[in-house]
Amino acid sequence: MKQTLRILTALAAAGALALTACGTPDNAPAAGDTTPAETISITHTQGTAELDGAASKIVVLDFGALDTIDALGAGESVIGVPKGGYIPDAVSAYNTDATTDVGTLQEPNFEAIAALQPDLIVAGFRSAKHVPELGKIAPTVDITYDYSKSFYDGVAYATDIIAQATGTEEQAKAELKELEDAIAAAKDKADDKNAMVLMTSGGKVSVHGTQSRYNALFNDLGLEPTISDVEAEAHGDAISFEAIQQANPDRLFVVDRDAAIGEEGTAAKQVLDNELMATTNAWKNGDVIYLDGQRWYIIIHGVNNAVEMINQVAAEL
Repeated sequence: MKQTLRILTALAAAGALALTACGTPDNAPAAGDTTPAETISITHTQGTAELDGAASKIVVLDFGALDTIDALGAGESVIGVPKGGYIPDAVSAYNTDATTDVGTLQEPNFEAIAALQPDLIVAGFRSAKHVPELGKIAPTVDITYDYSKSFYDGVAYATDIIAQATGTEEQAKAELKELEDAIAAAKDKADDKNAMVLMTSGGKVSVHGTQSRYNALFNDLGLEPTISDVEAEAHGDAISFEAIQQANPDRLFVVDRDAAIGEEGTAAKQVLDNELMATTNAWKNGDVIYLDGQRWYIIIHGVNNAVEMINQVAAEL
């Protein structure tokens, strides 16, 4: 009797194994294969994120990161982007029904993100403060870097994090080489004129220095700042037209923030068009360069965007 029970038990087990095998996907590990999926450990600005292989469902909360993901050929993995604010033209291809609206850069929609069940969330700068909470939903990386670094180093840092997460390291090397070449070409065109970076917003003017989002002009291209003691504030150091006149810059780079974020406001050219500005060397010599606000103020560190930024300056110098 015991022998019969053993035989019946063995047959039942064999039958169960056969049924299990019939329902096993072709790409499933073979029976007895205990090899785990390759884990990717990524060190980022706020810690370490662990991924079960290259990310294939990505929520992106930084437009520079989105530009880089696109440049690296991983755009098809993007399933959620912030559509609640102004989306720059360079990444507007992701403002379609193919991607889900996940709030804004500053205020992500946590419920919408969780519903997507992403395997990676990319945050940075404007969304960086939410990384701890986002990390409870899915592995999250923060690509924020210090503006005191060179522009190239900052872009390379952010690009490397994304490349690791998407398995696109070789493409990243090629993209960064293109940026390196663009910087070298622009630097060759740089002269000994001092330069001042101004940003207009709501009719007011601020100046930006070597530790601002516009640091590429000084730290990478080697332009001499007109004034060196500029506070490293996110929106610059407020400055009067009298102070600009006294500093007397040889060259002006100007960013119209209102236009960059799609807000109504007085255009930068109108804000700066006054008698005090007219006495500066830059204004008298027509050496005023209006930078693309979407690229220089919003997207910034995207690896493809960075090349376009530098190329614009090279064409103007």
